[in-house]
Amino acid sequence: MLINVASNYLTTGMDGGRLGNGHASIVPYTTFPTAHGVLALAVGNDSQFAKCAAVLGHPEWAQDKRFTRNPDRVAHRDSVDGMIADELKRDNADGWIVKLQAAGVPCGKINSVKQALDDPQTAARNMITTAEHAKIGTLKMLGTPFKLSATPTSVRRAPPTLSQHADEILKDELGLDDEKIAALRRDKVI
Repeated sequence: MLINVASNYLTTGMDGGRLGNGHASIVPYTTFPTAHGVLALAVGNDSQFAKCAAVLGHPEWAQDKRFTRNPDRVAHRDSVDGMIADELKRDNADGWIVKLQAAGVPCGKINSVKQALDDPQTAARNMITTAEHAKIGTLKMLGTPFKLSATPTSVRRAPPTLSQHADEILKDELGLDDEKIAALRRDKVI
């Protein structure tokens, strides 16, 4: 999870700082509020920056020496991110995504939890499932995020209640008999 920050330190010796959702060595590469919704923008190279600037109505940004190359944009991160943030407020996230993706600029909408769970792709990937819980009955839960064709995964049961399987574990895994388990209970160990 620290690949970018760790690689930056290992190659330059510079310690990482806090960048929120930003990327340490690529600009613009962060999240931006729009007129409605939040957009993740992942401009990975100079060509994409020129396309992004054009879509935002400012092709001149790509010619500005402060922003032409990525190292220059990194040095002027606050200016670049500020200019882009100002422009993105003119339309909603969905509108910008259509325009930016048509130009070949990587981006995507940041969904709320509700939006993510209500998305048709969530259902298509079986990411919401149910299991019978010992105390509350049917429990809605997240499904398994990875899907393996040769060894399919599934949610087979609900999370246990506190100490629900204590006796099984103590007997089957630790080899304790009923008397030792009773002593642990009496001594308030379990």
